Amino acid sequence: MKKIHLQLSRMMSILLAIICLLGVLPATAFAAASDTIKLEDCGYSDVHYETPELGECYLHQMRFERNGKSTIGFCSNHEKGIGWSLIGHTWNNPQPVNDPTIKTMMAYYYSHSTGVFTDQAHSMGLDTLWDSNYTWTMSAWVQAIIWRYVWNQFPDPVTVCAEELMHVYNNLEHKNLTSIDDLLDGQSLRDRAQYILDLGAQGVWGDCDVYEYSYAGPGSSVHPANDVQAIMIGELSVTHDQYTLTVKKVDATNPSKLLAGARFLVQNANGSYSKEIVTGKNGSYSLFPLDAGTYSVTELEAPEGYEIDNAGPEYVVLPGTGGKEATVTFTDTPIVSAEGNIRKVDGDNPTRGLAGAVIKIEGVDNPFTGTYTTVEGGALIDVPWDTMPIGSYTATEVTPPEGYSLSSDPNKVKQSFYWDGKADVSLVFENDAKVILQLVKLDDSDRPLPGAVFNVLKDGQLICSEETDSSGTITVPNVTEGMYAFVEVYAPAPYATLQEPVLAHVDQETVNGGGVITVTAADRKLPNLTILKRDKQTGDVIPDTVFEVKGIHRGFHEDVTTGANGKVTLTGLPVDSYEVTEKSVPDPYVIGDEPTQTIWLGPGDDKQLAFDNLKQPELTIAKVDAVDTNTPIPGTVFSIEGVDNDYHHDVTTGEDGLVTLRLAPGTYNITEKAVPAPYYLPDKDADRMQTISLNAGDVKTITFKNHKQPQLTIYKEDSVAGAPVEGAKFHVTYTSNGEASDAPATIDFGFFITDAKGEIKVHESGKRMYPGEYTITEVEPAPGYQMREPSTQKVILHGSESKTVTFQNVPLNAIIVEKYDSVTHEALPGATFQLRFLGGTSGTGGTAIGQKVTGKNGTAIWTGLTAGTYILEEVDPADGYSIIQSSETVFLAESGEQSVITVRFENSPDGLLLIRKVCSVNPSVTLQDAEFKITYADGSLIGDSNGIYRTDENGEIRIEGLKPGKSVVVTETRAPDGFILDTQSQTVQIKEGRTVSLTFKNQPKGELIIQKRDSATGKPLPGAEFRVATAAGCEVGLDGVIGDSTLTQNGIFTTDANGEIRITNLIPGAYVITEIKAPDGYVMDTPSTNVVIGPKGDTQTVVIKNSKAGSLVILKKDSLTGKPLEGVTMKVTTSTGEYVPDETGKISSNGLYYTDKDGKITINGVVGTLVVTETKSIPGYTIDPATQTQTVVVNPNDTQSLTFYNKPSTTLVIQKFIEGTDNEPLEGVHFLVTDSSGAVVGNSNGEYVTDEAGRIVIEGLEPGMTVTARETKTVEGYVLEGTPKSIKIKEGEVQNLTFYNRKAGSIVIVKKDSVTGERLSGVEFQITYAGGGFVDDANGHLSSKGLYTTDANGEIRISGITGTLVVKEVKPLDGYVIEPGEESQTVEVNAADTQTLTFYNTPVMGLQIIKSDEDTGDRIPGVQFEVRKMNGENLGTFTTDRNGIITIPDAESGWYTVTELKAAKGYALDANPQQIEVRDGEMATLEITNTRMCSIMIHKVDAATGKGIYGVKFVLYDAGKNPIGEYTTDQDGYIWIRDELESGKYFLRELEAADGYIRDEQYKTIYVERGKCTQIEWENSAVTGQIQIRKYAQEDNPVTGQLAGAELEGAVFEITQARSGKVVGYIVSDKHGVAASGPLPLGRYFVKEVSAPAYYQLSGEKMEAEIEYPNQIIKLSAYNKPANLGVTIKKSGNREVQPGQSMSYDFTGIANTSNVALNNFYWHDRIPTDAVRAISITTGTYNQRLYYKVTFKTNLSDYRTLASNLLTSNNYSLSLNADTLRLVQGEYVTDVRFEFGTVASGFASSVKPTMRVQVLGTVANGYQIVNRADVGGKYLNEWQSAKSSWVTVVRRFQNTSLPKTGY
Repeated sequence: MKKIHLQLSRMMSILLAIICLLGVLPATAFAAASDTIKLEDCGYSDVHYETPELGECYLHQMRFERNGKSTIGFCSNHEKGIGWSLIGHTWNNPQPVNDPTIKTMMAYYYSHSTGVFTDQAHSMGLDTLWDSNYTWTMSAWVQAIIWRYVWNQFPDPVTVCAEELMHVYNNLEHKNLTSIDDLLDGQSLRDRAQYILDLGAQGVWGDCDVYEYSYAGPGSSVHPANDVQAIMIGELSVTHDQYTLTVKKVDATNPSKLLAGARFLVQNANGSYSKEIVTGKNGSYSLFPLDAGTYSVTELEAPEGYEIDNAGPEYVVLPGTGGKEATVTFTDTPIVSAEGNIRKVDGDNPTRGLAGAVIKIEGVDNPFTGTYTTVEGGALIDVPWDTMPIGSYTATEVTPPEGYSLSSDPNKVKQSFYWDGKADVSLVFENDAKVILQLVKLDDSDRPLPGAVFNVLKDGQLICSEETDSSGTITVPNVTEGMYAFVEVYAPAPYATLQEPVLAHVDQETVNGGGVITVTAADRKLPNLTILKRDKQTGDVIPDTVFEVKGIHRGFHEDVTTGANGKVTLTGLPVDSYEVTEKSVPDPYVIGDEPTQTIWLGPGDDKQLAFDNLKQPELTIAKVDAVDTNTPIPGTVFSIEGVDNDYHHDVTTGEDGLVTLRLAPGTYNITEKAVPAPYYLPDKDADRMQTISLNAGDVKTITFKNHKQPQLTIYKEDSVAGAPVEGAKFHVTYTSNGEASDAPATIDFGFFITDAKGEIKVHESGKRMYPGEYTITEVEPAPGYQMREPSTQKVILHGSESKTVTFQNVPLNAIIVEKYDSVTHEALPGATFQLRFLGGTSGTGGTAIGQKVTGKNGTAIWTGLTAGTYILEEVDPADGYSIIQSSETVFLAESGEQSVITVRFENSPDGLLLIRKVCSVNPSVTLQDAEFKITYADGSLIGDSNGIYRTDENGEIRIEGLKPGKSVVVTETRAPDGFILDTQSQTVQIKEGRTVSLTFKNQPKGELIIQKRDSATGKPLPGAEFRVATAAGCEVGLDGVIGDSTLTQNGIFTTDANGEIRITNLIPGAYVITEIKAPDGYVMDTPSTNVVIGPKGDTQTVVIKNSKAGSLVILKKDSLTGKPLEGVTMKVTTSTGEYVPDETGKISSNGLYYTDKDGKITINGVVGTLVVTETKSIPGYTIDPATQTQTVVVNPNDTQSLTFYNKPSTTLVIQKFIEGTDNEPLEGVHFLVTDSSGAVVGNSNGEYVTDEAGRIVIEGLEPGMTVTARETKTVEGYVLEGTPKSIKIKEGEVQNLTFYNRKAGSIVIVKKDSVTGERLSGVEFQITYAGGGFVDDANGHLSSKGLYTTDANGEIRISGITGTLVVKEVKPLDGYVIEPGEESQTVEVNAADTQTLTFYNTPVMGLQIIKSDEDTGDRIPGVQFEVRKMNGENLGTFTTDRNGIITIPDAESGWYTVTELKAAKGYALDANPQQIEVRDGEMATLEITNTRMCSIMIHKVDAATGKGIYGVKFVLYDAGKNPIGEYTTDQDGYIWIRDELESGKYFLRELEAADGYIRDEQYKTIYVERGKCTQIEWENSAVTGQIQIRKYAQEDNPVTGQLAGAELEGAVFEITQARSGKVVGYIVSDKHGVAASGPLPLGRYFVKEVSAPAYYQLSGEKMEAEIEYPNQIIKLSAYNKPANLGVTIKKSGNREVQPGQSMSYDFTGIANTSNVALNNFYWHDRIPTDAVRAISITTGTYNQRLYYKVTFKTNLSDYRTLASNLLTSNNYSLSLNADTLRLVQGEYVTDVRFEFGTVASGFASSVKPTMRVQVLGTVANGYQIVNRADVGGKYLNEWQSAKSSWVTVVRRFQNTSLPKTGY
């Protein structure tokens, strides 16, 4: 290769191998080969290498302009040259190069150097973009291959490519390869070359057309034309396909079941694509179009009722083996939360379960099968419900129980059900018996009475005990000949048991004939007793009175308390005589003289006893001021002493000066003992004590009066000027006059000096004063004064009296100056005067006596002057004033008498001129940089700049110090940019002490024209609506008015008939034009456009175009009848999967639409390719998969139609609507559905619940059957519809039964503005019932404490309520006040009734300021503003409240300036004043934003562990390295400098390292941005040592056999840093008993054992270790005692009990008595269900704070949760009632278990738990009820347990003998 001569260097010429590294190729192919190419750039490198075939090769770079783009080119001729001198020269005559190797290698190079890859390359992961260095290497390789090709050295392309790759790698990548078969990264160069060429042949690198260009230029002095290289350059062509990825979700237990609702995240591996999807009804979701690449699919959320098996991610490569489509399938396992229950019962007595029935369960849509046998009680207990596949099943009775036969009814032999793991399944199979004996139990109204228990005897022998069912019936099956007796042993409350048995005789003939024998019995109710407690005088009821009620014969005994109505009622009492005794009565009542009454209560009685009481008398003592009797005196102490009894008590008056108490009747002396300052006790006993007699029922008040301590003030004044005199000395003494009882005879108050006010306040001297005589003596005058008689004065002060005693001093030869304002004539403080003495009678110069400043009364005085002449000079006027006369000469005569002369001076106040410049259109817009010339009327210039002034950023000029009375002329000489000059001068006269103002206005020049055009035809479009705003967001109205949208219709501009909007008078600046509504039938192309009015105020015209949109009509029909189908759900998306909204987007939700009554959906205003998918049909119809999704193209001005069909099935739809609405559906209503025989329909015992559409859909019904639906339960707030409806099922039809529910009562509260009538949102009300209870919405589910807030419509709507309601407004809106007396209203709401109440608020007029965050919009409290009128008047300083608002209701109309004085913490101050206009009758609102300050977060970490370091000190500096503050890291190593910094550059330096660490001395530079937090992580290296602990046994351990001193393994220690308290690690002792820490920084540490070795007690010792130098090892020793294990529990209860009674069991001593913690700690009670049924349990409390749960077990099921997350410190009461627990019939609680988890040593019960049970009425006399309880816990997988039991004996105290013969 030739060497190339390079300009600008003296380097030797070298040969070039050109590689253009900076070129970028397009991704699409060139249209055709360019005729010419031009050299743009040429670079070189001195890197070169040699190859055997090519010789010496130098690396070059060259870039060519080709087809308008920059492209890399390669040299064709190794022996020719090229260089910088040829830049700009051209090559032409392109000739194609068709060699496949060259085309492949250039495609390989271009794709990896530019990043343009084929889909195959992306999918294979062969899409790595080379960096610049590797591009050099690869370009050298391709260049060498081109040279070999040109020289015809191409015997084997693979070998040639591999050889040149070896040479390039050896020279440029510094490898040492000797053969192309040497391995490089596990692959030989030959294989690598073969791989690249093979992939090229497959098109993986794309198609590359290669052309060779010949030089066409003149050459250069360095490179003659005949010596210039030809250039080889390529055109890379890559096309991209799009692919489909389908994500599929199936049930793990039944893979044929597709699952909707699974949420997945699909992401491209390169981060270019990310989307969350949810599988649809078909269990899948397809994504199209997708680019080629690797995608990850991760399951985020399983479908409802399922849990994720494997969330992934699963990776999918597109394109893959499946071509353009790929599917990935995920499985989820269903969550089984439901329970299954299959029982076999006697058909005549369904409560009797039958054992021994064989039932087979088979899957219908799954392979499950199983055969099971019922156990005692009739239940199947071994069905694997938790692992059964989700699906449909049949259960078939295969073999009946012994003694029974299969039912002839097939529905009783085989039943179907659906198992989804969420809804409980309950099936009952019945068998019929032959002969039946029935007892029907009735109440006293002949209604069935359930719950009565009878012993059933046959021929005197007990055969069973049974309880009447809901129909009051007991059924005895398999009856044989004999006499049957029903003996009632328990009657449900409030009924009494029968005294005689009910008899029935059955003979053999009856047995042979079969049938039902029925006998009847009726009960009467037990008696009731009401006790009434009343006030004997008023008849008022008395609550909280306790009575003892005792039965005389039956043993009944109970204490009861009267309620709020003074009554207590006992119902269902045993028939007996009762004693009722009053035990206690609430204050202020006393028990009556006859506290006991006796009454007889017989069956059916309902009687009342009344008790009357009297109150104790009430006494009120009042203490008031003797002068002002309306002033109470709190804190006065009185002694109350009984005259005719021993009562004695002291009381103190409260804040109201009163004390009230109740006393026993009698006579009392009331004596005042102590009174608070400033009052005193009177001297006479008659004034301090009163006597009063009190009788029962009296309410009396006595009053005491006190005088205050007197007050004495001494005042000293100048006898000439009357000015106060400071420094006079007085002595004060006191003599008592006997008026105060606690006054001493005399008091010496001491000496006092008059203050600057000339005053002495003796009563403030700290000594108490009393009525009496005070003597005041002046003992020393003030300096410069002499005393004036009288020097002593006496004054007598009485209680509550205040006097001032005045003394005068005579000045000695004094001069007094008086200073006044010449305008207001007010005294002026702050003027400075100097007095000079000239001599005897005359002279010059003189001696300065001194300077004085006038005080607040405008005077100053010099005293003690010698006779002579003085000059009094004003040297400095008061601020803002001018001197009128500067001096006066004063002569003091030498007459031998004291002379005092007063001199008067005046000052005139200066004037101020304020000039404001505003926009004539928007006066709130002030104008900066307006230039004015300002002169006095005589032409003299004002100021220092030839009279020229410019308005500041607030549009103002302020000129102070102007001479009053002079006229000033102001002329505008230059207007601000964009405005017209105001040429009219204005003149104003300056006034003394006042601000005069002038306002100049400029008219803006800007104009904006908006034109709306059809994008296709260009025709003008009227009716387009726009909003126009400034760049700051302020709206623009008509004539350019900013911020006042009332000048247009809601701030909206509408194009006229010419399609235009014109807005004039716009100030210069940027504006945003936003189209908010396109003309009818058009869509918006570009919603917003920006336009700028230039600084000179030009006219801008903006043309905005709209395209006309199309329409789509979707039709839905019945496939058989063609009738339209209403309510079908369709999803409409674009071809890219985006939801399609209807016109303005107000109808569609997530792209979903619903067909109307005509089966139609019409979508207007759409264009493009739309995909319509039917997602949900209506009940009774199925979706046709073949036509479920259809695609259509809608063009502008086009209407397209799609028709979908659904096939009907035999279906019944039960529809529930709300009465009075437009068929609004009602969810959650329960129905029972049966056939004509009464048998239930379906798999859920005939029970169905309406869904969110108010529907129940029942499919698979047999045609011809009659179905009856009856509503059994409605939702809260609605009235049950109890009338059933029936329908005959027809084949192939969808039939409907429709029900309606009436709403319960509702209330509507409306809030309005009292002036405008506008509704107000956000107003808070409290709603209560008349009795005081809170009203909760949705039956208690929404409201908190009855508080509600009006919505956006100004309304509160509450449904489902009745009764008298009180509605009270508690919180109005900002800017409004509640109308006095109208804050509360009362209303009566009845069922199905809606009442409306309207409240009004009066708006507050004035000014409102709102402060908010500039970025987030959040309101900012605590911001301080100054508010001034434009004339300078200051309204004051105000602070935003917690809502960021300031309201000034009394702001008058006019303009105001609002200036921020203090920002909230964390925000920058905005000191720019803001202007706003307040208009009469309106609230003006000014919104101001603040910018949040910046933050820095520093994290100091250990360089080795990465953990945070506590206690490191840093200094933060500003950009000038001035320190800002010092900060220290917290225990996690963090420093947060929060919202304290302005944006910019800072420096950070570590000042002090933490203990054990090396300080980093380097500065760090930090940049922070506005409102953001910059985070820095900074490492420190530690200087370390180690802690070692040896663990030993303290005593012999009998369990492990270890002796004292043995080394213990397995102890866990926690190491914490002493300074920060942070845990730094855990260590465990090894088999040698040694626990060693890792390296720890120097410092102090605490070591504590947290887990003891097995069978040893945890040590509580806290050890301390300090590592003081590098590599130090601290060794500690620790000991453990052996573990002692134990638990306890004790159970107790009744010793005897009667059948049918309730009783309680107590559990005490539940404890972990071990000295170690126990795991899985529990206690358990087994209920003796042979004799009792559980009612409830109270949990008790425990001495360690834990959360625990309570579980229970029944006779039909294993343990389930009763309550969880219970706190041991609380005592809970839990019901064990079957109804509460929703147990099935015949199911009851057998066991209760408390589960605590891990408890520490010493855990024990505090308040005892109690179990309450009901004894069965059938239990025999003498039967022993044995109740057992146990407790336990695990230690090292070994259980420690204890048991306790209690025996209760059943006693029957009355037996009824049965007759021996029948009738």
